[in-house]
Amino acid sequence: MKGGKKMNEKRICVAGIGAVGGLLATMLGQVCSNLTVYARGAKAEMLRKNGLVLHSEFYGEKRAVPACVAVRAEEIGPQDLVLICVKNYSLEQIAEELRPCIRKGTVLLPVLNGVDAGERLRRLFPEAVVCDAVIYTISGANPDGSVTQTGQYTHMYVGSREQDELHQRSAREIAELFGSTGFQCRFTENIESEIWQKFVLNCAFNIMTARHRTTTGVIRRNEDMKKDVHSLLEEAYRAGIAEGVSLPEDLVEVKYNYVIHNQPEDGTSSMARDVEAHRPIELDAFTGTVLRISSRHGIPAPVTREYHEALSAMTRNS
Repeated sequence: MKGGKKMNEKRICVAGIGAVGGLLATMLGQVCSNLTVYARGAKAEMLRKNGLVLHSEFYGEKRAVPACVAVRAEEIGPQDLVLICVKNYSLEQIAEELRPCIRKGTVLLPVLNGVDAGERLRRLFPEAVVCDAVIYTISGANPDGSVTQTGQYTHMYVGSREQDELHQRSAREIAELFGSTGFQCRFTENIESEIWQKFVLNCAFNIMTARHRTTTGVIRRNEDMKKDVHSLLEEAYRAGIAEGVSLPEDLVEVKYNYVIHNQPEDGTSSMARDVEAHRPIELDAFTGTVLRISSRHGIPAPVTREYHEALSAMTRNS
């Protein structure tokens, strides 16, 4: 992202102003003078009326007024940086909507679940500079358009699977931009590993809490559930190793101990909330991905398949 403008003066758009997008947009709004948020319908009206509002246990109360709240990409024009913060299954749809904002050299940063968002965007926009990210947060969108973050952490890793100087520099600049807002964002040269480490956790915790519509406290007191958590972690981990991802040897035990011993009693997942609300879920992004990779490499994944089929049936019948 070379150019005469300072990073916080560049044209930046955040698309998908939900739990994650709203959090990131509010933080960027602390320092960015040319910030656009892309939203639709009632959400756009609330943002125009109230601005961006974050209620955060970790970062405190934050408010920001974006330069523009857009409902059509044609209103925005070409952007220097576009953050895409939607559910995994909506990536292609919103990417096509945003096409008028993307030109040669536009930097794209998907911040969403799953392991392949960056690759999908690279196929759609070969002219763009696509970076990769993974975020750790407990946050939720409120009916008034604000976002509430709970817990004593929220941080993000940024990098790019593309190792050339342009992509690596762009990722570093994004990390520095977020750092200037007070947000904890770290550049890493091995973003693939960071993405997979969270993915392995999500393939167990999100799937368990959604399938059983339950919380960490219930899981840690149920031996069968604990066994399934461990198996789901192992199967996702084996898929990553088969793909050639560099993962810590003790990852399964570290993530298992985190769920069983460190998460709050009432901990749950966005997938569990989506199941309760009868909304679409990111099942294909998690268990679907593990099953495809495992099948390609001839690796058994029986517990993942069991949970995939059960959740598929639940969502079909809801």
